[in-house]
Amino acid sequence: MLLHLHDICLQYAPKAALVRLQFHRAPADMVAFQRSMQGIAQLVEQNTVAEGLIDLHGLPDLTIAQQLWIATHWLPRIAVPAVQHAAFIIPKNGLYNQMTVEVLHRAARHFISCEVQFFHMPHAALDWLLSFHDPTAQLALEQEWDAAWAASGRRVG
Repeated sequence: MLLHLHDICLQYAPKAALVRLQFHRAPADMVAFQRSMQGIAQLVEQNTVAEGLIDLHGLPDLTIAQQLWIATHWLPRIAVPAVQHAAFIIPKNGLYNQMTVEVLHRAARHFISCEVQFFHMPHAALDWLLSFHDPTAQLALEQEWDAAWAASGRRVG
């Protein structure tokens, strides 16, 4: 199932306990950024997500204000026991956001217990995440994702 949460395209696969997300446009301001991120938190708080794929393509460098908000408001909300694994897709030119994610993860490790891995290709990240629940779902999920991005005329990360 594909959803659009303000600035984020989100794929939710309940059978695989997977959520995949990517910004389809840069948030206009802090309020827009928070609104998009709160939508994700609401889904994760339902304890039906074990695997998360966060694609950083399309996300501009996180500001200090965004980083502080993530650390103090968003991470505590998504640190539910159901989440077991998180895969981040880092664009080749995304070193700043990769370092930001690593710092946020280190700062929150006392209440976040999921395993985190970094990838450059979504296919490899999905392969890793789905190996924990439903490896056979990968092709259908990739096709659904690619079709949604093709229909919107945007580039898939």
